[in-house]
Amino acid sequence: MPNKKPSGNPAPLKPADFDEALERYREYLKRKKLLFTRERIAILEEVMARHDHFSVEELHDSLKANGKKVSRATLYRNLDSLKEAGILAEVDLGNRHVQYEHVLGHRQHFHIICEETSEIIEDDSVEVEKAVEILARKHGFDVSRIKLQIFGTKRRK
Repeated sequence: MPNKKPSGNPAPLKPADFDEALERYREYLKRKKLLFTRERIAILEEVMARHDHFSVEELHDSLKANGKKVSRATLYRNLDSLKEAGILAEVDLGNRHVQYEHVLGHRQHFHIICEETSEIIEDDSVEVEKAVEILARKHGFDVSRIKLQIFGTKRRK
């Protein structure tokens, strides 16, 4: 799924997995003794409405376009919290910028990135997942998550 810039249009209706994300985030914040604020809800809504890889700047611009005032510092803190809560993942797409994607409600997947065109292909190959689990087990590891990015150039047909 190639990166898409936010359109500045209002976020669509909440996705089906929003309620699960909301509950998970609420529980996480309670465990950490943090408040569940309007800013946190706005960030969660925007994150869960996105179906692309996004930077802090893109998220900030999108929130601003939708009339939500959230500072960058608040965004950074809350993105870290969303990662810790298992709702969001940081992604290295080789562009020297940290990007994110929401992972709750999605199958684990890996990214294949073309270094010439910046095309990003997401794949949830069960075979790759099994191979990684076999490798981990061989070395005495229990897999909690897999983070895999493959860089190269796409062959022309």
